[in-house]
Amino acid sequence: MPARTRQAEAVPVAGLAKLSEKRRQQLPACTVAQLRQRIAAGEYLVVIDGLVCKLNGFVNKHPGGPLALLHMVGHDATDEVLSMHPREVLATMVPRWAVAQFVPDGSGRVSFVEDMALPYSAPRTAGGEDPVLDYGAIQRDYWQLHAQLQAEGFFKCTYSDYTWDAVRYVVLLAASLGLVVWGGGQTWVYVLAGLCTALLWQQLSFLVHDLGHNELTGRRGVDLILGICVADLLGGLSVGWWKKNHNTHHVVTNDVDNDPDIQHMPFFAISTRFFESRFSTYYRRVMHFDAAARLFVSLQDKLYYVIMCFARFNLYVQSWLYLLTSDFAPYRMLEVFCIAGFFVWFGYLLTYIPTWPQRLLYVLIANTASAVLHVQLTLSHFAMSTESPDPERECFCARQVRTTMDVICPRWFDWFHGGLQFQIEHHLFPRLPRHKLVRVQPLVKDLCRRHGMQFKEFSFIDGNVYTIQWLGEVARRAKVYNCREHLHEQAVNSIAKAAGGL
Repeated sequence: MPARTRQAEAVPVAGLAKLSEKRRQQLPACTVAQLRQRIAAGEYLVVIDGLVCKLNGFVNKHPGGPLALLHMVGHDATDEVLSMHPREVLATMVPRWAVAQFVPDGSGRVSFVEDMALPYSAPRTAGGEDPVLDYGAIQRDYWQLHAQLQAEGFFKCTYSDYTWDAVRYVVLLAASLGLVVWGGGQTWVYVLAGLCTALLWQQLSFLVHDLGHNELTGRRGVDLILGICVADLLGGLSVGWWKKNHNTHHVVTNDVDNDPDIQHMPFFAISTRFFESRFSTYYRRVMHFDAAARLFVSLQDKLYYVIMCFARFNLYVQSWLYLLTSDFAPYRMLEVFCIAGFFVWFGYLLTYIPTWPQRLLYVLIANTASAVLHVQLTLSHFAMSTESPDPERECFCARQVRTTMDVICPRWFDWFHGGLQFQIEHHLFPRLPRHKLVRVQPLVKDLCRRHGMQFKEFSFIDGNVYTIQWLGEVARRAKVYNCREHLHEQAVNSIAKAAGGL
């Protein structure tokens, strides 16, 4: 039986930090006990490549948002940091934060705070089956694959890959505008225009996703400005809100208390853990499993597609809430200006539609037909594991494979999914340009096969069926829970009535 724990590494293993051996040896040692003590005292300490890095002065300046870093506190986050950042950036930045050399305790742990009550990050949800995996070997092979892709130039964008994408964006934009402007008062024309607009927004979302992960130019500022021009100005949605949400999702994928991408109460619960009214570290509030939640969750498999039709309207609201209330919005004024610009040009476009019923029809179709994007976004995670078999030792690679699934589709239809069909590969290598994910998939499958990790993939139809079945199973359990609560209330009321009659 292979060992589940990885061998402790007292020396840098991922080669992220350009720190001389002399400088490294000058740093004081920090044991696990000392790490925990300093974190309890208020320091934000993260282990990166054998170094203890103090991030108190950087956490609120982190381009990906504070929470993405705070969820790494008390963890060996070498893999997370490696996956999300260019090596050249880390080689110069990590030494600035280093305050000590980390001395592992030989236990194979990558998390040292699972039993600590941190105000900004909840312990990873534990449970589920406990497969016998050699996390150390998985991690080393993940590093090796990452280095191979780096050496072969996979992380550099090939701009010609976007040729047909650009043609598609222009055609859809022209069709959307042209059908509205020259619709001639024909209702069916505005219906077609709404569908073209919905498809345009879906396709542009894939481009914004690339830009948000700095996959296009590799220059954070340039990609972010381009993303704002596309998402905020053409789609009315905030890139800043998306980055804060999405980067957190990548670090704590499918964790009930920490991942905002699965926290959709009162409408959806993808785990019975939500019945416990858990506290969301992202939204900083309790996700109450109240009467409304019990009703919606008990019907969630039947309401799934209906609710998805209104998801884009929710994103408009979330964008404005972020820009008006968030304490972290580095491009606040630019985003406000661009989103306001969206509503100006979109509102002006509507003046070409002669009647209010036709205008309303166009707006509803453009926004509700975008439901296909939200189905694509939720499909890869909603029916996947939300509980870690070993929160202290499970490595980044094993966690991403456990919580994510791929969608099988023919190559000619790749454009429709925009890279979302390769979610496992994307979660392992978030900076990898999406057009290259198809070439990486066989390598990831081979890694999973060698280490006994289950690589889940379904066709789009089967994936929908699988997700609906899982939502239905949670809904069934919610109905049982509701019955028990009802019986409990009846019993309490009967006892109270009996006591009052004495």
